[in-house]
Parts: sequence; structure tokens; C-alpha cells
Amino acid sequence: MRRKEKAESKLPGQPSSPKRGKFIAIILLLLIVFASTAVFSFNYFMNEILKPVGDGDLVYVRIEEGAVISEVADLLEKDHLIKDALAFEVLAKNKNMTDQIQSGYYAFSPSEPAEQILERLVAGDVYDSAVTIPEGENIEEIAAILEKNHVCDGDAFIAETKKVAEYQKKYPILSSIPLETKDGVSRTLEGYLFPDTYSFTPESDPSAVVDAMLDRFVEVYDQDYLNRTTEMGKTVDQIVIMSSIVELETKYVEDKANVASVFYNRIAANMPLQSDITVDYARGEKTAVLTTEETQFASPYNTYINLGLPFGPICSFGKTSLEAALYPATTKYLYFVADMTSGKIYFNETYEEHLADVETYLGGTN
Repeated sequence: MRRKEKAESKLPGQPSSPKRGKFIAIILLLLIVFASTAVFSFNYFMNEILKPVGDGDLVYVRIEEGAVISEVADLLEKDHLIKDALAFEVLAKNKNMTDQIQSGYYAFSPSEPAEQILERLVAGDVYDSAVTIPEGENIEEIAAILEKNHVCDGDAFIAETKKVAEYQKKYPILSSIPLETKDGVSRTLEGYLFPDTYSFTPESDPSAVVDAMLDRFVEVYDQDYLNRTTEMGKTVDQIVIMSSIVELETKYVEDKANVASVFYNRIAANMPLQSDITVDYARGEKTAVLTTEETQFASPYNTYINLGLPFGPICSFGKTSLEAALYPATTKYLYFVADMTSGKIYFNETYEEHLADVETYLGGTN
């Protein structure tokens, strides 16, 4: 008689066989390994995609008020400042910074990592838009400075300065600027754009830039100066033109009042001003010493061939030059010459004395 073997059945609560327990342990270990690998791979991917895009020039970005993180990320990716917009969003969400982005203008470098860009956006580290317009610059030179600093397009700025009639309606102090042309030349706002340090935002409207500079001019040319202008029997435009000439003719403040007196004395004596810098402005080229031929350049700005003041100002001047034009020294000087080495100016009443100084300081060039 064969003996029946009873099948073993596993009752609840009984321990698993050693083989089965080992199998489960392996499965769990594999899951942990796979999970760790996935986390590592994800972190590696994020680290790589959040690295800097590369080298390059600064990129100016405007973040609008109320912009959401997805819009900001898309803008940064479009401007090639980050590699991936979605990764940037994930970064912001992980840092709980999605609602902390501040609006404004920013200047970012492609060499900045995404995390640094995010932190700057949250900190409101906006673009430092301080732009200095030096004394003695003309409109074309100012336009170049503005364009270089990403304030506005240079040509658009120049075009805006030609709208004299429009600005006269807003600024009564401009009323003495003539609107008619002379020898085919029209006036601009040359001379009235006061040199100073301004805070402009990138991509500003040229009209906003002009307004800011005219506002500063009005602030400087105050009521006391207006009263003095009237007392002298002159117009604001005449004083502005004289101030611009004094600005470029002098290196030292102590020479300005005497230089102004020379030009006023020559006007009173019906003598041409013969200012080389007015010819430079007319020709659009700066020359250390003009030739006789160059002094005959046809232009209403050339004070060799035209009596009195030039047709308009030739640069933006500083306050010291304005004060010299308003309060010139009382002299009988009709001539001056500048030492080409030091810039110091020597003044004379007679032409003979002047020629002697020319010989000394210019080597005989007159």
C-alpha cells in the first residue's frame, strides 16, 4: 500500500521560505537602486540644463508688472539666457519663488547660471541705468552715448531734437529759438539738453529723454538767470549760444569770464568772433589749428565769415560757462590764444600783442 503524501499548505502567519524572502529583498533593492538612479539622473539633468548658456554680451530684459513665472521663463529662453523654460519654472517652484519675481529692466549675461538669474529677479537687481552726459558734447555725440548705453536709438534721438516747435509749446524758455532756416540750415535743441547724470531705462522713448534733459535745463536756468538775461538786454537763445562757445573755448574755469568778455567786446566792435570751434561744428570735424581755406567754410555757424553769434549753440554747456556768459569780466580784451600744451589762455587788447603770443604758444600759427 502506497503512502499518500500530504501537500503542505501555508497557513496565515507562517514565515516565508528563505528563497521567497530573498527574492523580495532583491526586488526591493532593485527598486531602491532604480529610484536612486532616477533621482540621480533627474538631478544631473537639472544641473546641466540650469548651467549658463555660454558667453556673450549683456542682454537687456524688461519684466512687466504682473508677469507670471511661465512668461518670464519663456522670455529668458527666447533671449538665450537660459537653456529651458520648463526647467527654470521647476527651479522657481522648488524654491517657492514663483510669486516673488519683481518687474523692471534687467541686464543679464549669458554666462550667468539660471539660479543666479532667478535670485536676481527675486531681489529686484534691476539694471543700473545711470548715464552721464559730459559738458561740451553736441547732439550727435550725446546720441552716441545714449545708444551705447542702450537708452534709445541714436538716430531717433536726433530726429526728436529737431521738433523745436513742439517743445516750445511745452517749454516757454525755448521761445527765442528761431524756427526759420538760415542758408538751408534749421535749428535743433542743440545747447538746451543740459549735461548731467541721468537715470534712463533701456529702450526709452526719445521724447522722454529729451524731456528729462530739458527739465534739467529749466531747473538750472532759474528765475535769477532769466532776470539777468533781461537785464543784459539779451534773449535766452543768445546767452545759450555764447555759453556753448565759452564751454568749448576754455579748459579752466578761471578763463571763462575773460573769454566771454572777448567775444562780447568783439561783437560791440563789429568784429567777427573768429572762433575756431564754431568752424569745427560747421564742418563736423575737430581740427587743432584751422587753415585759411578751412576758415572760409560756408555755414551760418562759421564766425569767420559771419558777424555776431553763430546761428545756434554748438554744444551742451555746464553751469560755469552759463555764468560766464551772464556775468562776463569787464575787460578791453579783443584777442586770446591758448597754450596748446597746457590749455591756459592768454589775453590781449591789441593785435600786435596777440601775434607775439601766437608766436610763443602756437609756433607762429595764427
